[in-house]
Amino acid sequence: MTSDTPFPPGALNGVRVLELAQALAVPFCGVLLSDMGAEVIKIEPPNGDGIRHTMEPITAGESKGFTLVNRGKRAICLDVTRADAWPVLRKLVAWADIVLVSMKPADLPRYGLTYEAFKAIRPDVIYLEHVPLGKLGPFGGDPGYDVVVQGMSGGAVITARERDGVPMNVRPAYNDMGTGCLSALAVVAALRHRELTGAGQRVETSLLSTAVSFAHQLVSWFAATDPPVEEAFNEEVAAARANGAGFEEQRGIWERHFMRGGYANIYFRHYRVRDGFISLGCLSPALNARFRAVTGLNDPRRDPDFDIGTPAAYDQLTILVRQAEDLFASKTRAEWLALLRAGGVPCGPLNFPPDVFHDPQLLANEYVIEIDHPVLGPYRTFGPPIRMDATPTRVQSPPPLLDEHTDVILAELGFDEAARARLREAKVTGKSQ
Repeated sequence: MTSDTPFPPGALNGVRVLELAQALAVPFCGVLLSDMGAEVIKIEPPNGDGIRHTMEPITAGESKGFTLVNRGKRAICLDVTRADAWPVLRKLVAWADIVLVSMKPADLPRYGLTYEAFKAIRPDVIYLEHVPLGKLGPFGGDPGYDVVVQGMSGGAVITARERDGVPMNVRPAYNDMGTGCLSALAVVAALRHRELTGAGQRVETSLLSTAVSFAHQLVSWFAATDPPVEEAFNEEVAAARANGAGFEEQRGIWERHFMRGGYANIYFRHYRVRDGFISLGCLSPALNARFRAVTGLNDPRRDPDFDIGTPAAYDQLTILVRQAEDLFASKTRAEWLALLRAGGVPCGPLNFPPDVFHDPQLLANEYVIEIDHPVLGPYRTFGPPIRMDATPTRVQSPPPLLDEHTDVILAELGFDEAARARLREAKVTGKSQ
């Protein structure tokens, strides 16, 4: 990525975004908006966004996690907890079309950072508030992280791996990144509404609502099938817990009761092959048939007399899974990918992270790109995930260094050199270290 590459204006060219958020979810929203051409200014506290110092730090104040969700932005160090920060904050809010906020709900009125306060400054402002667990209920207003909502949403039962009887949290933080995508969709929809009506609005997203929606049919409940199954599951899992059952044993009980043979997954999974692993996905009857044609496997579930709820059926499906796994282990990755693709079966190599940036498919489509960082040097990361013909997306710049743009932004807001110096001397602006 080079900053001097000529590019047509992005779809959000001219849209101004103020980001009052740390960690992952809402900053990822800011990245997506920037990729589409918006100008994004991030407000950082004096010691910087917390993930500058965590999430795999490389040097002091620069981490992999921060770098990846803050490219394309400028940043200003401003202590918004102080009343004397308001002359700066007021001008930033007046400048912005969109304000992205992710702070503890109780801190917003405490520091005057509410939608009502910002609307008084800019009546048509679009104010996105991220409330991790929602405002109501027994956890209403609590902070929340991806691992917490993995558990609360039921998603961890589906995705987690066990270690010593305990489920381990899934990485990457897919609910954080998903919430960033939904937040970007929400504010773009609000922009459209403002275009039609002239009115701004408050928009809310949450990690927990994202997690439940992403868990999809696996945690949804249907009156036609689930009540008697739920009763039987509750009885069996309670007995297992009383006997000290670990996570995998309890998950197995859930799978037997609720997935109706889904535990015998041969069509949509990863397989070990002679020299690594491959991934394949067949979700339709037609694709299932193609898979069976390539592999020669016979699925007993195709027999109209097969009763999936019996112990004998469970044994048959367990044998089927073992047969499939043994078959795939008999050939190399290249051999299987050639056979499956020739048979019309969707598949691909299972790449370990270092393999991703050598995969010809990702490279050909520029799904992975290289960016130059002024401190860290070149690094490889994901390219803009959205493509647009008339208004191309692009990475506008590397992520900001802590306090890199503070004085420039203050000058653009009308603060002269003396005023900027006073703000720094009072420690309203500028970094703390």
